[in-house]
Amino acid sequence: MTTRSRGVRCVVESMNYSACGHVPGDAFEVDQDGLRITQGQGFCFFAIAAVLPLLKGRISEADPEEWLAGRPVVMCPDPAESLRMRLEPLGVSRP
Repeated sequence: MTTRSRGVRCVVESMNYSACGHVPGDAFEVDQDGLRITQGQGFCFFAIAAVLPLLKGRISEADPEEWLAGRPVVMCPDPAESLRMRLEPLGVSRP
């Protein structure tokens, strides 16, 4: 039996430069259990803070992937850095 994961992956898509050392493809995930960052890797807390308010209440919606269909982009608050992060559903997981 498969179940849909109710979560979001936030992936660095592009930037002018990264003060925090990020490269395209770096990511973090948020689901009903909390925040996950790849072991041994950090993630800019300002970038995370830009994403979290957008997720409030949406992860627990009946169909959380509906609002992610357009794969929205979120910007880090540092304008010069211009770090773009793409939001996408975590996908399907098996129990």
